[in-house]
Amino acid sequence: MMLEIDGWKTGLRFSASHFIPSHHKCSRIHGHDYGVRIRIYGEPKDCILYDFVDLKREARKLCEELDHRILIPKEEDYIKHYMDGDYIIVEFSGKRYSFPKDEVAMVDVKLTTAEELSRYFAERISKHVNFPNNVKGIEICIDEGPGQGACHYIPLGD
Repeated sequence: MMLEIDGWKTGLRFSASHFIPSHHKCSRIHGHDYGVRIRIYGEPKDCILYDFVDLKREARKLCEELDHRILIPKEEDYIKHYMDGDYIIVEFSGKRYSFPKDEVAMVDVKLTTAEELSRYFAERISKHVNFPNNVKGIEICIDEGPGQGACHYIPLGD
């Protein structure tokens, strides 16, 4: 069985700016209104697969961390970044940006693509939510607007 939370309808959303150095058009700073969709897979226990309260709380916390920020990947495979006083300096492909550190969300990804953000959300949520044994997997989808996004699945339990 599968249960789904549609973040577009339940308020699991955030707005943020980012850039993707390896992609010509997307290497420029731009933003999205992101929606988070969550699917839980498993077998119901006492006619219930899972109560969404803890799951939605953790997803909402992640959305709040990223909301109205510039998303910068922590990993430096594609960009270089460093602190300079109260600013984070970002360099890639001959470009150099300076962002106030309180407007930046450093995200533990290689790039801030929907694919990497869905993996980031799935890993964080699967570590912080205590799922019962009947939940066998979780899938998190990050949409860069309604109808277009990426999903990451993590098996759980036995």
